Amino acid sequence: MSREAYAEFQHEAEQDRRTYAHPRARVRFLYKDLRLFGPCGDFRELKFSDKNNAAGGLSMKLPDTEHWREYFYGQPKGAMRPIVVDLPGGYRTLWFTVAFGRIREGRKWWIQVEAVHALEHFNWIRIWPLWWSIPELQPKEHIGIGGAVTVLKEALQGNLFRLQGPLWSIPTGDLFKPSTWNLARNALWPMMVNPRRMGFRDASKWTTIACRMDAFMDIAQDVCKSENISMTVDIVFPDEDPQPFPELYRIERPTIIFDFVERGSRYAFSGTIVDGFLRTVHEMVEDALAWITYPILGDKGWEAYQQKKEGTLRGLPIAVYRTGKWSTTNRVEQTTHIPMASRVTGGGKSPGWINDLVINAGNAITGWIGLAIGFPGLQLGVLTDQLRDTVMAFHSQEDLARANEAGPTRFKEAFVESQGTGLSLNTFAAMQAKHHEVRGYTSQKIDVSNGAPYYVGRDVNKGDPIGYELPDGTVHVDHLESIDYEETPTARRLSLQIGSGEAEREPGAIALGKFRKLASTITRVALGG
Repeated sequence: MSREAYAEFQHEAEQDRRTYAHPRARVRFLYKDLRLFGPCGDFRELKFSDKNNAAGGLSMKLPDTEHWREYFYGQPKGAMRPIVVDLPGGYRTLWFTVAFGRIREGRKWWIQVEAVHALEHFNWIRIWPLWWSIPELQPKEHIGIGGAVTVLKEALQGNLFRLQGPLWSIPTGDLFKPSTWNLARNALWPMMVNPRRMGFRDASKWTTIACRMDAFMDIAQDVCKSENISMTVDIVFPDEDPQPFPELYRIERPTIIFDFVERGSRYAFSGTIVDGFLRTVHEMVEDALAWITYPILGDKGWEAYQQKKEGTLRGLPIAVYRTGKWSTTNRVEQTTHIPMASRVTGGGKSPGWINDLVINAGNAITGWIGLAIGFPGLQLGVLTDQLRDTVMAFHSQEDLARANEAGPTRFKEAFVESQGTGLSLNTFAAMQAKHHEVRGYTSQKIDVSNGAPYYVGRDVNKGDPIGYELPDGTVHVDHLESIDYEETPTARRLSLQIGSGEAEREPGAIALGKFRKLASTITRVALGG
Protein backbone atom coordinates (compact mmCIF):
# COMPACT_ATOMS: atom_id res chain seq x y z
CA MET A 1 0.00 0.00 0.00
CA SER A 2 1.40 3.39 -0.97
CA ARG A 3 1.83 6.18 1.54
CA GLU A 4 -0.91 8.23 -0.15
CA ALA A 5 -3.39 5.35 -0.13
CA TYR A 6 -2.61 4.61 3.51
CA ALA A 7 -3.11 8.26 4.46
CA GLU A 8 -6.45 8.31 2.61
CA PHE A 9 -7.53 5.14 4.38
CA GLN A 10 -6.62 6.59 7.78
CA HIS A 11 -8.46 9.81 6.97
CA GLU A 12 -11.65 7.88 6.06
CA ALA A 13 -11.39 5.79 9.23
CA GLU A 14 -11.03 8.94 11.33
CA GLN A 15 -14.05 10.47 9.60
CA ASP A 16 -16.08 7.34 10.46
CA ARG A 17 -14.98 7.49 14.09
CA ARG A 18 -15.99 11.13 14.38
CA THR A 19 -19.32 10.53 12.67
CA TYR A 20 -20.44 7.20 14.13
CA ALA A 21 -18.45 6.26 17.24
CA HIS A 22 -19.73 9.06 19.51
CA PRO A 23 -22.66 10.47 17.55
CA ARG A 24 -24.50 13.64 18.40
CA ALA A 25 -28.25 13.02 18.42
CA ARG A 26 -30.60 15.11 16.32
CA VAL A 27 -33.82 15.50 18.31
CA ARG A 28 -37.12 16.88 17.03
CA PHE A 29 -40.40 17.42 18.86
CA LEU A 30 -43.68 17.03 16.97
CA TYR A 31 -47.28 18.02 17.50
CA LYS A 32 -49.95 15.34 17.95
CA ASP A 33 -50.68 15.35 14.20
CA LEU A 34 -46.95 14.79 13.43
CA ARG A 35 -46.31 18.39 12.36
CA LEU A 36 -42.92 19.70 13.42
CA PHE A 37 -42.82 21.88 16.53
CA GLY A 38 -39.09 22.39 16.38
CA PRO A 39 -35.64 20.85 16.79
CA CYS A 40 -34.07 20.42 20.19
CA GLY A 41 -30.37 21.13 20.68
CA ASP A 42 -30.36 22.46 24.22
CA PHE A 43 -31.20 19.29 26.16
CA ARG A 44 -28.95 18.46 29.06
CA GLU A 45 -29.38 14.70 29.15
CA LEU A 46 -30.74 12.13 26.72
CA LYS A 47 -30.92 8.41 27.37
CA PHE A 48 -32.84 5.72 25.55
CA SER A 49 -32.94 1.96 25.21
CA ASP A 50 -34.21 0.69 21.85
CA LYS A 51 -35.15 -2.98 22.30
CA ASN A 52 -35.80 -5.72 19.78
CA ASN A 53 -39.51 -6.68 19.66
CA ALA A 54 -40.35 -4.69 22.79
CA ALA A 55 -41.16 -1.08 23.64
CA GLY A 56 -38.08 0.53 25.19
CA GLY A 57 -37.94 3.82 27.05
CA LEU A 58 -36.46 7.31 26.69
CA SER A 59 -35.60 9.89 29.30
CA MET A 60 -34.38 13.43 28.70
CA LYS A 61 -33.95 16.70 30.54
CA LEU A 62 -34.73 20.07 28.95
CA PRO A 63 -34.19 23.64 30.26
CA ASP A 64 -37.32 25.22 31.69
CA THR A 65 -37.51 28.01 29.11
CA GLU A 66 -40.45 29.82 27.54
CA HIS A 67 -39.95 27.83 24.33
CA TRP A 68 -40.36 24.44 26.02
CA ARG A 69 -43.06 25.65 28.40
CA GLU A 70 -45.11 26.55 25.30
CA TYR A 71 -44.72 23.03 23.96
CA PHE A 72 -45.39 21.10 27.16
CA TYR A 73 -47.81 23.41 28.97
CA GLY A 74 -49.28 25.43 26.11
CA GLN A 75 -51.06 22.37 24.67
CA PRO A 76 -53.89 20.36 26.24
CA LYS A 77 -52.53 18.03 28.90
CA GLY A 78 -53.68 14.88 27.12
CA ALA A 79 -52.19 15.79 23.72
CA MET A 80 -49.66 13.29 22.34
CA ARG A 81 -46.14 14.69 22.08
CA PRO A 82 -44.01 12.59 19.67
CA ILE A 83 -40.21 12.76 19.73
CA VAL A 84 -37.93 11.78 16.82
CA VAL A 85 -34.26 10.97 17.48
CA ASP A 86 -31.85 10.59 14.54
CA LEU A 87 -28.29 9.26 14.74
CA PRO A 88 -25.74 9.10 11.90
CA GLY A 89 -26.02 6.11 9.59
CA GLY A 90 -29.78 6.40 9.05
CA TYR A 91 -30.69 5.16 12.54
CA ARG A 92 -33.99 6.79 13.53
CA THR A 93 -36.25 6.11 16.51
CA LEU A 94 -39.73 7.39 17.31
CA TRP A 95 -40.97 7.94 20.86
CA PHE A 96 -44.18 9.13 22.49
CA THR A 97 -44.16 11.20 25.67
CA VAL A 98 -45.96 9.51 28.56
CA ALA A 99 -44.99 11.85 31.41
CA PHE A 100 -43.33 15.25 31.91
CA GLY A 101 -42.83 17.62 34.81
CA ARG A 102 -40.68 20.36 36.30
CA ILE A 103 -37.79 19.53 38.61
CA ARG A 104 -35.36 21.77 40.45
CA GLU A 105 -31.67 21.01 40.80
CA GLY A 106 -29.89 23.64 42.85
CA ARG A 107 -31.12 26.98 41.58
CA LYS A 108 -32.02 25.83 38.09
CA TRP A 109 -35.34 24.41 36.87
CA TRP A 110 -35.60 21.68 34.27
CA ILE A 111 -38.37 19.83 32.44
CA GLN A 112 -38.00 16.07 32.83
CA VAL A 113 -39.50 14.04 29.97
CA GLU A 114 -40.25 10.31 29.96
CA ALA A 115 -41.26 8.60 26.72
CA VAL A 116 -41.94 5.12 25.37
CA HIS A 117 -41.05 3.63 21.99
CA ALA A 118 -43.64 3.71 19.22
CA LEU A 119 -44.01 -0.09 19.43
CA GLU A 120 -46.03 0.58 22.58
CA HIS A 121 -48.99 1.19 20.24
CA PHE A 122 -49.12 -2.58 19.70
CA ASN A 123 -50.13 -3.02 23.34
CA TRP A 124 -53.17 -0.80 22.76
CA ILE A 125 -54.51 -2.33 19.56
CA ARG A 126 -56.93 -5.24 19.96
CA ILE A 127 -57.41 -7.79 17.20
CA TRP A 128 -61.12 -8.14 16.55
CA PRO A 129 -62.29 -11.45 15.07
CA LEU A 130 -63.81 -9.47 12.17
CA TRP A 131 -62.34 -5.97 11.98
CA TRP A 132 -64.89 -4.61 9.48
CA SER A 133 -67.96 -5.78 11.45
CA ILE A 134 -69.78 -3.97 14.24
CA PRO A 135 -68.67 -4.87 17.79
CA GLU A 136 -72.07 -6.35 18.61
CA LEU A 137 -71.71 -8.89 15.79
CA GLN A 138 -68.39 -10.69 16.00
CA PRO A 139 -67.50 -14.32 15.15
CA LYS A 140 -65.65 -16.62 17.52
CA GLU A 141 -62.06 -15.86 16.55
CA HIS A 142 -59.74 -14.31 13.99
CA ILE A 143 -57.83 -17.10 12.22
CA GLY A 144 -54.64 -16.42 10.27
CA ILE A 145 -52.70 -19.05 8.30
CA GLY A 146 -49.82 -18.41 5.90
CA GLY A 147 -46.52 -16.58 5.75
CA ALA A 148 -45.70 -15.12 9.17
CA VAL A 149 -45.13 -11.59 7.82
CA THR A 150 -48.42 -11.59 5.91
CA VAL A 151 -50.37 -12.98 8.88
CA LEU A 152 -49.08 -10.19 11.13
CA LYS A 153 -49.49 -7.41 8.58
CA GLU A 154 -53.06 -8.36 7.68
CA ALA A 155 -54.15 -8.54 11.31
CA LEU A 156 -52.55 -5.19 12.14
CA GLN A 157 -53.57 -3.25 9.02
CA GLY A 158 -57.19 -4.40 9.20
CA ASN A 159 -57.56 -3.16 12.74
CA LEU A 160 -55.75 0.08 11.91
CA PHE A 161 -58.40 0.57 9.22
CA ARG A 162 -61.06 0.04 11.89
CA LEU A 163 -59.48 2.40 14.42
CA GLN A 164 -58.31 5.19 12.10
CA GLY A 165 -61.21 5.09 9.60
CA PRO A 166 -63.18 4.90 11.81
CA LEU A 167 -65.76 2.42 10.59
CA TRP A 168 -68.40 2.35 13.34
CA SER A 169 -67.97 5.60 15.27
CA ILE A 170 -67.93 9.35 14.73
CA PRO A 171 -64.50 10.47 13.38
CA THR A 172 -62.30 12.81 15.38
CA GLY A 173 -61.38 16.28 14.18
CA ASP A 174 -63.42 19.07 12.60
CA LEU A 175 -66.72 17.45 11.63
CA PHE A 176 -67.49 20.30 9.20
CA LYS A 177 -64.43 19.57 7.02
CA PRO A 178 -65.07 17.12 4.16
CA SER A 179 -61.64 15.53 4.67
CA THR A 180 -62.70 14.41 8.14
CA TRP A 181 -65.25 12.10 6.52
CA ASN A 182 -62.81 10.70 3.94
CA LEU A 183 -62.60 7.33 5.68
CA ALA A 184 -60.47 5.68 2.99
CA ARG A 185 -57.78 8.37 3.27
CA ASN A 186 -57.91 8.52 7.05
CA ALA A 187 -57.62 4.74 7.41
CA LEU A 188 -53.98 4.93 6.24
CA TRP A 189 -52.96 7.79 8.53
CA PRO A 190 -51.20 8.47 10.81
CA MET A 191 -50.14 4.80 10.96
CA MET A 192 -49.95 2.18 8.25
CA VAL A 193 -48.27 -1.12 7.47
CA ASN A 194 -45.61 -1.48 4.79
CA PRO A 195 -47.56 -3.13 1.93
CA ARG A 196 -44.50 -4.82 0.46
CA ARG A 197 -43.65 -8.52 0.98
CA MET A 198 -47.25 -9.56 1.53
CA GLY A 199 -49.37 -12.35 0.13
CA PHE A 200 -47.80 -14.10 -2.85
CA ARG A 201 -44.51 -12.17 -2.42
CA ASP A 202 -44.10 -13.16 1.21
CA ALA A 203 -41.32 -15.77 1.50
CA SER A 204 -41.35 -15.93 5.31
CA LYS A 205 -41.99 -19.19 7.12
CA TRP A 206 -45.60 -20.18 7.66
CA THR A 207 -47.44 -19.83 10.94
CA THR A 208 -50.95 -19.83 12.36
CA ILE A 209 -52.67 -17.48 14.80
CA ALA A 210 -56.05 -17.63 16.50
CA CYS A 211 -57.05 -14.58 18.53
CA ARG A 212 -60.14 -12.97 20.01
CA MET A 213 -59.68 -9.39 21.23
CA ASP A 214 -56.03 -10.14 22.09
CA ALA A 215 -53.50 -7.30 22.30
CA PHE A 216 -51.55 -7.25 19.04
CA MET A 217 -48.24 -7.08 20.90
CA ASP A 218 -48.90 -10.47 22.53
CA ILE A 219 -49.62 -12.05 19.15
CA ALA A 220 -46.72 -10.38 17.38
CA GLN A 221 -44.16 -11.27 20.06
CA ASP A 222 -45.18 -14.91 19.94
CA VAL A 223 -44.87 -15.09 16.14
CA CYS A 224 -41.68 -13.01 15.96
CA LYS A 225 -39.95 -15.14 18.58
CA SER A 226 -40.75 -18.42 16.84
CA GLU A 227 -40.10 -17.20 13.28
CA ASN A 228 -37.03 -14.95 13.86
CA ILE A 229 -38.78 -11.73 12.83
CA SER A 230 -38.17 -8.19 14.08
CA MET A 231 -40.87 -5.56 14.46
CA THR A 232 -39.78 -2.24 12.99
CA VAL A 233 -41.30 1.23 13.07
CA ASP A 234 -40.24 4.35 11.22
CA ILE A 235 -41.66 7.78 10.58
CA VAL A 236 -41.43 9.08 7.05
CA PHE A 237 -41.26 12.82 6.35
CA PRO A 238 -42.15 13.22 2.64
CA ASP A 239 -40.27 16.53 2.41
CA GLU A 240 -36.93 14.99 3.38
CA ASP A 241 -37.21 11.19 3.02
CA PRO A 242 -37.59 9.14 -0.17
CA GLN A 243 -40.94 7.46 -0.77
CA PRO A 244 -40.77 4.03 0.96
CA PHE A 245 -42.96 2.16 -1.57
CA PRO A 246 -43.74 4.51 -4.49
CA GLU A 247 -45.00 1.71 -6.74
CA LEU A 248 -47.85 0.95 -4.30
CA TYR A 249 -48.75 4.11 -2.40
CA ARG A 250 -47.55 7.70 -2.22
CA ILE A 251 -47.14 9.36 1.18
CA GLU A 252 -48.03 13.06 1.25
CA ARG A 253 -47.81 13.83 4.98
CA PRO A 254 -45.67 12.54 7.87
CA THR A 255 -46.67 8.91 8.42
CA ILE A 256 -45.67 6.15 10.83
CA ILE A 257 -44.79 2.92 9.01
CA PHE A 258 -44.86 -0.48 10.76
CA ASP A 259 -43.08 -3.45 9.25
CA PHE A 260 -41.98 -7.00 10.08
CA VAL A 261 -38.57 -8.11 8.83
CA GLU A 262 -37.01 -11.56 8.85
CA ARG A 263 -33.54 -11.65 10.40
CA GLY A 264 -30.62 -13.96 9.80
CA SER A 265 -29.88 -16.32 6.95
CA ARG A 266 -32.70 -17.60 4.77
CA TYR A 267 -32.73 -19.43 1.49
CA ALA A 268 -35.19 -18.80 -1.31
CA PHE A 269 -36.07 -20.54 -4.54
CA SER A 270 -38.67 -18.33 -6.17
CA GLY A 271 -39.11 -15.36 -3.82
CA THR A 272 -42.78 -16.24 -3.32
CA ILE A 273 -45.08 -17.74 -0.71
CA VAL A 274 -43.97 -21.22 -1.84
CA ASP A 275 -40.53 -20.60 -0.32
CA GLY A 276 -42.06 -19.94 3.07
CA PHE A 277 -43.98 -23.23 2.99
CA LEU A 278 -40.89 -25.23 1.98
CA ARG A 279 -38.78 -23.57 4.67
CA THR A 280 -41.43 -24.33 7.28
CA VAL A 281 -41.54 -28.03 6.37
CA HIS A 282 -37.73 -28.20 6.37
CA GLU A 283 -37.52 -26.57 9.80
CA MET A 284 -40.18 -28.85 11.30
CA VAL A 285 -38.49 -32.01 9.99
CA GLU A 286 -35.07 -30.92 11.21
CA ASP A 287 -36.38 -29.90 14.62
CA ALA A 288 -38.42 -33.09 14.98
CA LEU A 289 -35.21 -35.06 14.47
CA ALA A 290 -33.61 -32.93 17.17
CA TRP A 291 -36.46 -33.86 19.56
CA ILE A 292 -35.54 -37.53 19.06
CA THR A 293 -31.75 -37.01 19.12
CA TYR A 294 -31.48 -34.75 22.18
CA PRO A 295 -32.64 -37.26 24.87
CA ILE A 296 -30.20 -39.84 23.47
CA LEU A 297 -27.14 -37.58 23.37
CA GLY A 298 -27.81 -35.51 26.49
CA ASP A 299 -26.80 -31.86 27.03
CA LYS A 300 -23.08 -32.22 26.32
CA GLY A 301 -23.49 -34.66 23.45
CA TRP A 302 -26.15 -32.45 21.88
CA GLU A 303 -23.89 -29.40 21.92
CA ALA A 304 -21.03 -31.40 20.37
CA TYR A 305 -23.39 -32.70 17.68
CA GLN A 306 -24.59 -29.18 16.88
CA GLN A 307 -21.01 -27.93 16.52
CA LYS A 308 -20.14 -30.74 14.11
CA LYS A 309 -23.38 -30.39 12.14
CA GLU A 310 -23.54 -26.62 11.76
CA GLY A 311 -20.20 -25.26 12.94
CA THR A 312 -19.65 -22.49 15.45
CA LEU A 313 -21.03 -19.66 13.28
CA ARG A 314 -24.70 -20.64 13.03
CA GLY A 315 -27.08 -18.13 11.47
CA LEU A 316 -24.47 -16.46 9.23
CA PRO A 317 -23.66 -13.44 11.44
CA ILE A 318 -23.13 -10.15 9.65
CA ALA A 319 -20.58 -9.04 12.27
CA VAL A 320 -18.20 -10.77 14.67
CA TYR A 321 -16.84 -9.00 17.77
CA ARG A 322 -13.55 -10.16 19.24
CA THR A 323 -12.40 -9.61 22.82
CA GLY A 324 -8.77 -8.66 22.25
CA LYS A 325 -6.87 -5.66 23.56
CA TRP A 326 -8.21 -3.19 20.99
CA SER A 327 -11.73 -4.56 20.86
CA THR A 328 -14.83 -2.39 21.24
CA THR A 329 -16.24 -5.05 23.59
CA ASN A 330 -16.92 -3.60 27.05
CA ARG A 331 -18.33 -6.55 28.93
CA VAL A 332 -18.75 -10.27 28.24
CA GLU A 333 -20.95 -12.36 30.52
CA GLN A 334 -21.04 -16.16 30.51
CA THR A 335 -23.16 -17.58 33.34
CA THR A 336 -23.70 -21.18 34.41
CA HIS A 337 -27.20 -21.86 35.77
CA ILE A 338 -27.89 -24.77 38.17
CA PRO A 339 -30.87 -27.10 37.45
CA MET A 340 -34.01 -26.07 39.30
CA ALA A 341 -35.82 -29.45 39.25
CA SER A 342 -35.08 -33.06 38.37
CA ARG A 343 -38.70 -34.31 38.34
CA VAL A 344 -41.62 -32.96 36.32
CA THR A 345 -45.26 -33.89 36.92
CA GLY A 346 -48.00 -32.98 34.48
CA GLY A 347 -51.57 -33.61 33.41
CA GLY A 348 -54.88 -32.77 35.02
CA LYS A 349 -57.64 -34.76 33.32
CA SER A 350 -58.56 -38.42 32.91
CA PRO A 351 -59.54 -39.84 29.50
CA GLY A 352 -63.28 -39.62 28.90
CA TRP A 353 -63.73 -43.37 28.72
CA ILE A 354 -61.86 -43.79 32.03
CA ASN A 355 -64.16 -41.23 33.70
CA ASP A 356 -67.23 -43.03 32.37
CA LEU A 357 -65.88 -46.41 33.51
CA VAL A 358 -65.02 -45.17 37.02
CA ILE A 359 -68.34 -43.35 37.50
CA ASN A 360 -70.38 -46.28 36.18
CA ALA A 361 -68.45 -48.69 38.40
CA GLY A 362 -68.99 -46.40 41.37
CA ASN A 363 -72.71 -46.19 40.66
CA ALA A 364 -72.89 -49.98 40.31
CA ILE A 365 -71.12 -50.54 43.60
CA THR A 366 -73.33 -47.96 45.30
CA GLY A 367 -76.43 -49.66 43.84
CA TRP A 368 -75.31 -53.06 45.20
CA ILE A 369 -74.75 -51.49 48.61
CA GLY A 370 -78.23 -49.93 48.41
CA LEU A 371 -79.81 -53.30 47.64
CA ALA A 372 -77.95 -54.86 50.53
CA ILE A 373 -79.21 -52.29 53.05
CA GLY A 374 -82.71 -51.99 51.64
CA PHE A 375 -82.36 -48.81 49.49
CA PRO A 376 -82.66 -49.98 45.86
CA GLY A 377 -81.65 -47.42 43.16
CA LEU A 378 -79.05 -45.73 45.38
CA GLN A 379 -76.48 -43.82 43.28
CA LEU A 380 -73.47 -41.56 43.83
CA GLY A 381 -75.35 -38.35 43.04
CA VAL A 382 -73.30 -35.35 44.19
CA LEU A 383 -70.31 -37.61 44.80
CA THR A 384 -69.90 -38.21 41.05
CA ASP A 385 -67.46 -35.29 40.70
CA GLN A 386 -65.27 -36.84 43.41
CA LEU A 387 -64.45 -39.74 41.06
CA ARG A 388 -63.94 -37.68 37.91
CA ASP A 389 -60.34 -37.03 36.78
CA THR A 390 -58.78 -39.38 39.34
CA VAL A 391 -57.40 -42.22 37.21
CA MET A 392 -54.62 -41.68 34.64
CA ALA A 393 -54.98 -37.93 35.14
CA PHE A 394 -51.30 -37.27 35.97
CA HIS A 395 -47.90 -38.57 35.01
CA SER A 396 -44.48 -37.93 36.54
CA GLN A 397 -40.95 -38.21 35.12
CA GLU A 398 -37.60 -38.10 36.92
CA ASP A 399 -34.39 -37.20 35.07
CA LEU A 400 -32.13 -39.69 36.86
CA ALA A 401 -28.92 -38.37 35.32
CA ARG A 402 -29.75 -34.85 36.47
CA ALA A 403 -30.84 -36.11 39.91
CA ASN A 404 -27.59 -38.04 40.45
CA GLU A 405 -25.50 -35.12 39.26
CA ALA A 406 -27.27 -32.59 41.52
CA GLY A 407 -27.32 -34.81 44.60
CA PRO A 408 -29.82 -35.28 47.43
CA THR A 409 -30.06 -31.56 48.26
CA ARG A 410 -31.28 -30.70 44.74
CA PHE A 411 -34.45 -28.77 43.96
CA LYS A 412 -36.93 -31.55 43.49
CA GLU A 413 -40.08 -31.08 41.38
CA ALA A 414 -41.82 -28.84 38.87
CA PHE A 415 -45.40 -29.07 37.67
CA VAL A 416 -46.83 -28.28 34.25
CA GLU A 417 -50.55 -27.87 33.64
CA SER A 418 -52.05 -29.47 30.57
CA GLN A 419 -55.52 -29.75 29.09
CA GLY A 420 -54.73 -33.35 28.19
CA THR A 421 -54.57 -36.55 30.17
CA GLY A 422 -51.54 -37.75 32.07
CA LEU A 423 -50.40 -39.97 29.18
CA SER A 424 -51.42 -37.75 26.24
CA LEU A 425 -49.05 -36.33 23.62
CA ASN A 426 -49.75 -32.77 24.78
CA THR A 427 -48.85 -33.58 28.38
CA PHE A 428 -45.75 -35.52 27.34
CA ALA A 429 -44.59 -32.64 25.14
CA ALA A 430 -45.28 -30.07 27.86
CA MET A 431 -43.30 -32.15 30.36
CA GLN A 432 -40.36 -32.44 27.94
CA ALA A 433 -40.41 -28.67 27.46
CA LYS A 434 -40.52 -28.15 31.23
CA HIS A 435 -37.58 -30.52 31.73
CA HIS A 436 -35.57 -28.39 29.33
CA GLU A 437 -36.76 -25.14 30.93
CA VAL A 438 -35.56 -26.12 34.42
CA ARG A 439 -32.30 -27.76 33.28
CA GLY A 440 -28.86 -26.42 33.98
CA TYR A 441 -27.44 -24.36 31.13
CA THR A 442 -24.89 -21.73 30.20
CA SER A 443 -26.09 -18.33 28.96
CA GLN A 444 -24.18 -15.57 27.22
CA LYS A 445 -24.51 -11.81 27.02
CA ILE A 446 -22.16 -9.13 25.67
CA ASP A 447 -22.05 -5.32 25.66
CA VAL A 448 -20.04 -3.50 22.99
CA SER A 449 -19.40 0.13 22.12
CA ASN A 450 -20.33 1.67 18.79
CA GLY A 451 -16.99 1.56 16.97
CA ALA A 452 -15.02 0.31 13.98
CA PRO A 453 -15.51 -1.83 12.05
CA TYR A 454 -19.28 -2.01 12.77
CA TYR A 455 -21.49 1.01 13.35
CA VAL A 456 -25.16 1.10 14.35
CA GLY A 457 -27.49 2.03 11.53
CA ARG A 458 -24.86 1.74 8.84
CA ASP A 459 -23.75 -1.86 9.48
CA VAL A 460 -25.90 -3.44 12.18
CA ASN A 461 -29.49 -3.04 13.38
CA LYS A 462 -31.81 -4.53 15.98
CA GLY A 463 -32.44 -8.23 15.50
CA ASP A 464 -29.38 -8.87 13.30
CA PRO A 465 -27.39 -12.05 14.05
CA ILE A 466 -24.06 -11.04 15.61
CA GLY A 467 -21.12 -13.29 16.44
CA TYR A 468 -18.93 -12.70 19.49
CA GLU A 469 -15.97 -14.36 21.11
CA LEU A 470 -16.48 -16.04 24.47
CA PRO A 471 -13.91 -16.34 27.28
CA ASP A 472 -13.15 -19.93 26.23
CA GLY A 473 -12.19 -18.75 22.73
CA THR A 474 -15.26 -20.05 20.89
CA VAL A 475 -17.59 -17.82 18.87
CA HIS A 476 -21.29 -17.71 19.73
CA VAL A 477 -24.00 -16.21 17.51
CA ASP A 478 -26.96 -14.32 18.97
CA HIS A 479 -29.22 -11.44 18.04
CA LEU A 480 -28.76 -7.73 18.70
CA GLU A 481 -31.36 -7.31 21.45
CA SER A 482 -30.96 -3.70 22.53
CA ILE A 483 -29.33 -0.43 21.44
CA ASP A 484 -28.70 1.97 24.32
CA TYR A 485 -27.77 5.63 23.84
CA GLU A 486 -26.68 8.20 26.39
CA GLU A 487 -25.73 11.83 25.88
CA THR A 488 -24.75 14.09 28.76
CA PRO A 489 -22.62 17.27 29.03
CA THR A 490 -19.57 15.09 29.70
CA ALA A 491 -20.05 12.04 27.49
CA ARG A 492 -21.80 10.56 24.47
CA ARG A 493 -22.02 6.77 24.44
CA LEU A 494 -23.86 4.20 22.34
CA SER A 495 -23.72 0.53 23.37
CA LEU A 496 -25.19 -2.70 22.03
CA GLN A 497 -26.50 -5.69 23.95
CA ILE A 498 -26.06 -8.94 22.05
CA GLY A 499 -27.91 -11.90 23.50
CA SER A 500 -30.52 -11.83 26.25
CA GLY A 501 -28.85 -14.10 28.77
CA GLU A 502 -31.78 -16.49 28.56
CA ALA A 503 -31.79 -20.23 27.94
CA GLU A 504 -32.03 -21.49 24.39
CA ARG A 505 -35.32 -23.00 23.28
CA GLU A 506 -35.59 -26.76 23.81
CA PRO A 507 -34.92 -29.07 20.87
CA GLY A 508 -38.16 -30.07 19.17
CA ALA A 509 -40.11 -27.04 20.39
CA ILE A 510 -40.39 -25.50 16.94
CA ALA A 511 -41.76 -28.57 15.21
CA LEU A 512 -44.07 -29.55 18.05
CA GLY A 513 -45.27 -25.98 18.57
CA LYS A 514 -46.13 -25.53 14.91
CA PHE A 515 -47.88 -28.90 14.76
CA ARG A 516 -49.95 -28.22 17.87
CA LYS A 517 -50.89 -24.68 16.75
CA LEU A 518 -51.92 -25.90 13.32
CA ALA A 519 -53.93 -28.81 14.76
CA SER A 520 -55.64 -26.48 17.24
CA THR A 521 -56.50 -23.98 14.51
CA ILE A 522 -57.92 -26.67 12.20
CA THR A 523 -60.00 -28.05 15.08
CA ARG A 524 -61.42 -24.61 15.86
CA VAL A 525 -62.35 -24.02 12.24
CA ALA A 526 -63.89 -27.49 11.87
CA LEU A 527 -65.93 -27.15 15.05
CA GLY A 528 -66.94 -23.57 14.40
CA GLY A 529 -64.79 -22.16 17.26
